[in-house]
Amino acid sequence: MSKLIDTSELDWQAVRPELTSGVSGKLLCDGATKIVLTRVVPGGFFPPHRDKYSHLFHFLSGAGVVLLGEQRIDVGPGICLQIDAGELHGYENNGKEDLLLISVNLSLG
Repeated sequence: MSKLIDTSELDWQAVRPELTSGVSGKLLCDGATKIVLTRVVPGGFFPPHRDKYSHLFHFLSGAGVVLLGEQRIDVGPGICLQIDAGELHGYENNGKEDLLLISVNLSLG
């Protein structure tokens, strides 16, 4: 079923608060594919971890750093990263404004 989502009407919800600091999201789609508009406040972070599903991160605004395996990658608007299931990854906002990204989580199981 098609639907229109006005993201301005959705509340920001803490994303995995047991692990993160300053990371919140607005759930856009839930199911085998989960899509979240994610906000990371300045100084906020998602520590390095591994997931059983793959990700696609598309950065919309702000500045940050992604840890991908042993690499540290500077990210900002227009950068898109594909992360395989089981790969070590994390991110942090090292800028002065919110870091916004679309996070797509794809479960193949």
